[in-house]
Amino acid sequence: MSLGALAFLNPWLLAGLAALPIIYWLLRTVPPRPRQVAFPATRILVGLENREKTPAQTPWWLMLIRMLAAALVIFALAEPILNPERQAALSGNGPVAVLVDNGWASASRWALRTRMVDRVIDEAERQNRAVVLLPTAVSGRMPTAKLEAPNDARTAAAALQPQPFAPDRMAAARALETALEGQAEASIVWLTDGIDHDESTAGFLERLSALGGSGLTVIEAGAGEEPLGVAANVGSGGRLEVSVVRTGGGAREGVLHALSARGQRLGEAEFRFAPGQTVAKAHFELPLELRNQVTRVEIAGEPSAGAVHLLDARSQWNRIGLLSGESSEQAQPLLGPLYYIERALAPFAQLVQPRDPNLITGIDTILKQNASIIMLADIGTLTGEVKTRLEEWVQNGGILVRFAGPRLEKGGDDLLPVGLRAGGRTLGGALSWSTPQPLAPFPDDSLFAGLAVPQDVTVSRQVLADPTQLGPDVKVWARLADGTPLVTASALGDGQLVLFHVTANSDWSNLPLSGLFVEMLRRISTLGRLGGTGEATASDTGGANASVSEASVLAPVQLLDGFGVLKPPPPTAQAISVADLPNLTPSAEHPPGYYGAQGAPRAFNLIAPDTVLRPLPGLPASAQRHAYEGQSMTPLKPWLLATALGLLFADILAVVLLQMGGLALRRPVRRAARAAGALAIGVMLVYAIPNQAEAQSATGVRDPVTMSAKDWLAVKATSKVTFGYVVTGNPEIDEISRSGLMGLGKVLTLRTAVEPGEPIGVNIIDDEIAFFPILYWPVPADASALPEETLAKIDAYMKQGGMIIFDTRDFGQGVPLGFSLQSGAGGTALQRLLGRLDIPRLEPVPDDHVLTKAFYLLRTFPGRWDGGQLWVEAGMNDSLDGSRTARRADGVSSILVTSNDFAAAWAMDERGRPLYPTVPGGESQREMAYRTGINIVMYALTGNYKADQVHVPALLERLGQ
Repeated sequence: MSLGALAFLNPWLLAGLAALPIIYWLLRTVPPRPRQVAFPATRILVGLENREKTPAQTPWWLMLIRMLAAALVIFALAEPILNPERQAALSGNGPVAVLVDNGWASASRWALRTRMVDRVIDEAERQNRAVVLLPTAVSGRMPTAKLEAPNDARTAAAALQPQPFAPDRMAAARALETALEGQAEASIVWLTDGIDHDESTAGFLERLSALGGSGLTVIEAGAGEEPLGVAANVGSGGRLEVSVVRTGGGAREGVLHALSARGQRLGEAEFRFAPGQTVAKAHFELPLELRNQVTRVEIAGEPSAGAVHLLDARSQWNRIGLLSGESSEQAQPLLGPLYYIERALAPFAQLVQPRDPNLITGIDTILKQNASIIMLADIGTLTGEVKTRLEEWVQNGGILVRFAGPRLEKGGDDLLPVGLRAGGRTLGGALSWSTPQPLAPFPDDSLFAGLAVPQDVTVSRQVLADPTQLGPDVKVWARLADGTPLVTASALGDGQLVLFHVTANSDWSNLPLSGLFVEMLRRISTLGRLGGTGEATASDTGGANASVSEASVLAPVQLLDGFGVLKPPPPTAQAISVADLPNLTPSAEHPPGYYGAQGAPRAFNLIAPDTVLRPLPGLPASAQRHAYEGQSMTPLKPWLLATALGLLFADILAVVLLQMGGLALRRPVRRAARAAGALAIGVMLVYAIPNQAEAQSATGVRDPVTMSAKDWLAVKATSKVTFGYVVTGNPEIDEISRSGLMGLGKVLTLRTAVEPGEPIGVNIIDDEIAFFPILYWPVPADASALPEETLAKIDAYMKQGGMIIFDTRDFGQGVPLGFSLQSGAGGTALQRLLGRLDIPRLEPVPDDHVLTKAFYLLRTFPGRWDGGQLWVEAGMNDSLDGSRTARRADGVSSILVTSNDFAAAWAMDERGRPLYPTVPGGESQREMAYRTGINIVMYALTGNYKADQVHVPALLERLGQ
């Protein structure tokens, strides 16, 4: 029985309401109230007789409570349901077929779909009808459908999960036809995602209408819940541009998140849809260093594979500096030496092109902008300061690409991958027997391996490599058809030197006019460190094998599930051919995600920038339409029984009060007042004790008048593991020290069990330093000698187990190899500061030192700078295994001296973003700086624990184990 928004599953039980008069007659009386008599002498009680034999009438309000409780119990047994129309309308007597769109578009509102499936199955169970549950997106080859009991269908529904690809509705319709063959009066319920994925939905609806003898019910998303897809690409200027697509609907807005590989949120962007709009554009304003770290763009609050777009190394840009030995031809730009390079690199690199013709100034501008690649067009011999700076930059990981020209025909310099013959070579022309040479196919060990060589690309002039210098360390990435090297490369330190033996314009070759030139420069651009971050690209393999990402077949590495979460590939996932990748559609065999080599994967996404989501076609006239949203069917039985139980408790309480002598309040009020007073006093005492302790422990912060500065320093420094830094009087240096130790503390908290407190600045002359396990001391250039008392305090601190990190921040300029702190007033700043202090002999950190393995395995100890040495106390070979240990303090060196500016590399702002660049290695160098800091802290806190591990066999032998 249904009454609008209310229905009863057992309406016949409402007949119990007719018994309410009988219940009223039974409940209308209560036992008489006991008579209260004061207790006089016993003799007065003689002859006392209770004459009241009949019970008193029940108060009307008590009778009302009892009658309401009885009525609520009767209503509860009839099982009323609120909003019964929210159940799927199932007509007929045949089986119920439930088709569920469980593709990527259903994931964002998956909970609504699962609840609706449960409601349909519940309704089928109440009607004693069989159920066919059929998902339209399956990970197997073909969907299967079968008739089963509602309870079995409910179990199968609980196992349903959204898939990261579009549904195959026609395959589901064919499976449903097989399952319902011979069945009449079937009811079909289709839970759609609202998208016509393959333009076959019209035929699918026709099949469902033919199968549904009892009607077709379509359940779709409501307004504002349309599925969304996202696609990202790198636009002009390297800006990360995003397209958000939908089928249509009203006005809507949302937020996009740009995430790194570690899940860190690097940026946010808002998008807005106007009514009826199907595509919304947005972009992220991020510096190149951060933009290159973005590996994932997703829509906030849309857990769906379609609402996620993955990025790979192809979307990462380098910062490339361009310099030419000639002036730019403004009147004829096509003749300019850098014109074709600019056009080739602009779509996938950020270009830095100084306008100052001074070569020294130009190099300085490029290096200050932290370029990872520098391209020089027809710049002859490099000498002096320019050569020195470029050589250091290449050795630290830079890529120097040079193009030949008339100036290089006279010879070269040391910053070329191979020596050149003077004069060059001319191919073709009136006085030459030779003809312009085409390019030979690229060898397998070339950076350009796999690129197709156009037959119309020829070279008419070039500089020649000296054959006697073509050793194994020189790689030939491209040759002419006659075998003459065209592009050569060699390593220099951590970087590379690359030479095109032709000009960068069309003077000597038509190579710059071809698409091959663009692809060659793009491959070279992937050699650099991305935007100066120090993170190698997917192709950064040192040259010869840099094209590993161009394999012909890409195996699955990590794939998205239906909710947009990267997971290991399922057994059904198959490899993808590179040739098929541009036109491939995600499916059960090829889900979206990362494919290819583990270190250089390719991203395969559901939504492309040109994807259009089509809405469903018109539904048949006989189909019923319902929406997911709205109030759900709510059983009222539990609420009615709970209310009835509450009324029964109220009845019991009322009867007890009546038996005790009515509702007289004077004595209970007095008792309540006394109880409230005692409770208030107890609460005051409870709160007074913690407040007093808090005042004692935090008086230095809240009430500095009652605690001295020395006591405050002692309390704060000993409440947690706390690091101190020496205040130099220079606000900039002191802020760097504070921010650096704060940043190191955050990293320690995330990665280790150490949770340091806020760092404290100390006046080295006046403040006590014994509370700090580590003291960071930046040494300014104008440092002066310290008083004798201060030197004695420092000496005592180091001898009692403290560690001081002296950071000269001068990149090694003031710390010569084998230096000694014993020096006069004219020495370095550190020597002037501590020249009279009793400091042991120092040495660079040995390879087997505990600092290299305290937490991470390290070989270098960079900070903001990389290249300066880290000095520790010289070890002594007196341990059991002959290893080197410090002379005191449990094997911990009491002094560390560096010039790499640790604090600037560790420094973070309040949002956890680095404050200062790390040179030259970028973010990879910063990571190593954090690891250096963690190793130092672990080394200071744990002593020679790591080194003692090698003593275990000897100790066990002594103990007779």
